[in-house]
Amino acid sequence: MSATDYSDWILGVHRKAEQLRVVFLQLGSSNEPARRALGASQVNVTRVRDYLQPDGPLTTGTVVIDGMESLTMQSEATQMGALRERVFSDVEAGGRVILLSRAPRIAFPPVVGSSLLDDASLAHAPVVKSTGAHEWPTCVEDGASPADVLCRALTELGMDLAASLDRVVYESLLIGQSALGLLNARELEALDGSSLTAPDGATRTWNFPKHLGPLKKALDEVLADALDPQQQLAEVSSGLWKIERIIRREVRRRAIAAWAENWRTQCLNGDLPEKVLERASESAYMGATSVKQLRDPLEWLSLGELLQLKGRSQIGDLGLSAAHWRQFSAQIMPIRNRLAHMRSLRPEDAADVVKWQRVLEMRFPTN
Repeated sequence: MSATDYSDWILGVHRKAEQLRVVFLQLGSSNEPARRALGASQVNVTRVRDYLQPDGPLTTGTVVIDGMESLTMQSEATQMGALRERVFSDVEAGGRVILLSRAPRIAFPPVVGSSLLDDASLAHAPVVKSTGAHEWPTCVEDGASPADVLCRALTELGMDLAASLDRVVYESLLIGQSALGLLNARELEALDGSSLTAPDGATRTWNFPKHLGPLKKALDEVLADALDPQQQLAEVSSGLWKIERIIRREVRRRAIAAWAENWRTQCLNGDLPEKVLERASESAYMGATSVKQLRDPLEWLSLGELLQLKGRSQIGDLGLSAAHWRQFSAQIMPIRNRLAHMRSLRPEDAADVVKWQRVLEMRFPTN
């Protein structure tokens, strides 16, 4: 099929770069022809690593820095500060910089201090309106497999956004505007840039059939194939570790205060003594015949079981209101379950964990 004419779009990108000096452009697998057209326009195209080489000459024309997505890896995040310094040196020399990325802005890790991506203005990819990936330029003009291109486009969005899509289209069973309404502005920006959605006046529409079948199938494959830990995993797991340890410590203190030397056998109720003894004897305490032989029976409880002990008058609410504990359970328990089953974490998980860790640290300071 004949190539699409991108001249008007390229002119718009160049004008924006001339006016605003630094622009960010998300353009990935859905539109390889547009990437080639931009590279063939009157610009100097360079890769991030080459651009950051020391003692490189200042740029006074328009430079396209390709491969920005390489900086989404946590190991490369420190390069963002050096890149910002170099970019603004070129701007001061009269240059114009286009930051070209297959990944959206939301996929980049936060940086300390001023962010180059926040400083840059947003340039938009060519609007693609379609009923599926088979109508995307990469498939139409290059003959690429729609299924493969769609999976690559989803992968480029990053696992945090893929997890958000999972929540919306799978867990919440939403489609159309109802699904889009649960996503934040940066997530919607990313979907537009990847051609999963298309701006439509003041709103946007999905580039798939009504029930999003092809998108859901590709999302299923991408999430199942995701093996690398997400950027927030260390912070989330560390926070959950401390949260659970704090709660366990406070329950233990109250149990000892209530039952003294008998706390190990008295603090558990219902069928918990049998469950705890079975778990402990299967993996560590091979010869144990009673929970009183365990150093700390509370260590063999799940977080949910640990919270159930608040119902005992001797333990109580641990100084938090019932409303606070309901919020805690609603926010933290799903995160813990996602982590326990090695499911993708959601973008907001780290913030929720940090918030509750801080609440518990303030309420139960270390003596």
